[in-house]
Amino acid sequence: IQVDSLYMTQVLENLISNAIKFSNEGKSVEAVISSMQNKVRISIKDQGPGLTEDDQANLFKKFQRLSAKPTKGEGSIGLGLAIVKRYVELMGGKVWCESESGVGAAFIVEFEKANEPTLT
Repeated sequence: IQVDSLYMTQVLENLISNAIKFSNEGKSVEAVISSMQNKVRISIKDQGPGLTEDDQANLFKKFQRLSAKPTKGEGSIGLGLAIVKRYVELMGGKVWCESESGVGAAFIVEFEKANEPTLT
């Protein structure tokens, strides 16, 4: 994929730090990169409290405080996921969340594969 390295670093730092922030001690956070026909998908999955349907509807809006609370009482102003969405879309990708309340959340970022140069 062709992405801005600074934007991509911010996207991954935000998603991974959120996964850690919302997972209890001893739980794991999983990061998986997979390649499909013409797409590359990055999934960050936690074992936290998951998200309600109401929370999922507001996830990527600025200054949102959700019902799920960080495990160690960390603070948040509600901009991280809005920034993630903005940067991913600026780079031509998509971001979404798959979650069930009480089960955890997976944040998925997907980009089209770059055209490979042809040798002549």
